Amino acid sequence: MTQPVIEASNVVKYLGSGPGRVAALRGVSLSLSGGELVLLMGPSGSGKTTLLSVLGCMLTPTSGTVRLLGQATSGVPPEKLADLRRRHVGFIFQSYHLFPTLTVVENVRLALEMGGERAWRAHDKAAAALTTVGLAHKITAFPSHLSSGEQQRVAIARAIVGNTAAVLADEPTAALDSANGHAIMSLLSRIAKDPSRTVLVVTHDPRVLPFADRIVQIEDGRLIETPQAPQKLLGT
Repeated sequence: MTQPVIEASNVVKYLGSGPGRVAALRGVSLSLSGGELVLLMGPSGSGKTTLLSVLGCMLTPTSGTVRLLGQATSGVPPEKLADLRRRHVGFIFQSYHLFPTLTVVENVRLALEMGGERAWRAHDKAAAALTTVGLAHKITAFPSHLSSGEQQRVAIARAIVGNTAAVLADEPTAALDSANGHAIMSLLSRIAKDPSRTVLVVTHDPRVLPFADRIVQIEDGRLIETPQAPQKLLGT
């Protein structure tokens, strides 16, 4: 059996302190394998983004265990945890988080250079990632000269440029129209076909359901019965 890319076991996460302390996650167990695109769905305040952050090693669980490529993250010093996250996890956000004063290729290669990659090698890898997402002709453009869909493609290129094992996307289609949303999900679905990579998408968007290999529902910090994913779109 293939080792999960990310595995959470009985994860509890409290946010805040004192009277305002909230149990955001209540005993969540979830395994994400390579070669699949998983949708994480639930109402506002259900714990979706908190779970995404815990799985991506941005937040540490109050209790329970998270394993990334078999390595438990509990007790790992912050600087080593940041390095583990940088090497193995790519994040995609609704608002893209691109630097407006950097070109497309500079935005993508920055993630590698922060990890110590030589500039010329980082540039080549960034250009290759941009080719993967269909933006080879835009590498010298600035984000302000790109459409919303193109900016999201840059964010995807940045998430995969280091050959990350996990791609975690928080509402990646929320700011896009139907055509661009479909294109972005088609791209993520193709990326998820890599057996060494898992893609987890937090979403409220029912239009993305046909792209799922699996759907996970969360409510009040607990995973609930998972409905069967609809038949995937042909060609994704």
